[in-house]
Amino acid sequence: MQFNCNTLTLPFLLRLRLLLMVATGQREKVALESDFTALVERQRQLIDRLCFAYARSAVEFEDLRQDTLINLWKAMPTFRHQSSEHTWIYRITLNTCVSALRLRSRQAPTTSLQSLYDVIDEPDDKASVIQQLHEAISTLSPLDKSIMLMWLDELPYDEIARITGLPRNTVATRLRRGKQRLRHIIEPEVI
Repeated sequence: MQFNCNTLTLPFLLRLRLLLMVATGQREKVALESDFTALVERQRQLIDRLCFAYARSAVEFEDLRQDTLINLWKAMPTFRHQSSEHTWIYRITLNTCVSALRLRSRQAPTTSLQSLYDVIDEPDDKASVIQQLHEAISTLSPLDKSIMLMWLDELPYDEIARITGLPRNTVATRLRRGKQRLRHIIEPEVI
């Protein structure tokens, strides 16, 4: 039996086209999920560090991390590889955390960071230094905090400038001033 287009009904052709679209979409979805999972695994430490820096509690850390993962998932199909994957994830994570910080500033009073330090898996002496540094960094403005965190992640000034959208010299100046503020907070007896 031979078929031609005239013998096939329009609803059958539409169903066939939809079926092909679903099958193709399913393969793309599986590939996207696989790419997303691999991306998150490669950049897990970066995401966790930034979310930790902006969180005030373990619950808030998990919320920030979850929001970041959702934003990454939504943005993944539009990633054009014009920047490195590290820069792209840094920017999305940072924007998610800063947005949460803005929302939080409009809400109820703050909570101590003490409850968050059970997340750190470092020896006690390192944990206390990290805690002190984290508390000092949390006193900086959101922009200075993000610049300081990127510098601690050993990003070059040019990369920090690209992520924040600031000129390189502004990044250098803000970083220098931020270091001075931290030095005054952490070592007040030196002043």
